[in-house]
Amino acid sequence: MNVHQSKEPLITIFKRKIEEYSKRPEIMEKLSGISASVQVRPLDDEPFFIKVSGGEIEIDEGEMADPLVTVVAKRSDLIKLINREADPFSYYFSGKIRVMGRVLEAAELLRVLLRGNK
Repeated sequence: MNVHQSKEPLITIFKRKIEEYSKRPEIMEKLSGISASVQVRPLDDEPFFIKVSGGEIEIDEGEMADPLVTVVAKRSDLIKLINREADPFSYYFSGKIRVMGRVLEAAELLRVLLRGNK
């Protein structure tokens, strides 16, 4: 079954990807200096959030108070982004993904999580 069509909860897909990232020292090194939080609100799945602080990544279900940014998009587009099958800037400027809040403060976190060490 195609992962884009899977009924697996989106948070589970993100947790698996973040677990993969945690095994890559070059990504964890970049995250060590970042403190940020992202609320993810899929249009067609349950909301969750990602918090990064001191090189630790926390991902949990639900809504968080006062995230740096909130990301809104369709589930399939979020999967493409986390799998690096799509360019976050193209998606942002085409309206496929909305990013609201203190984007400049969270830009480095989004860049590392969505683009890896490119």
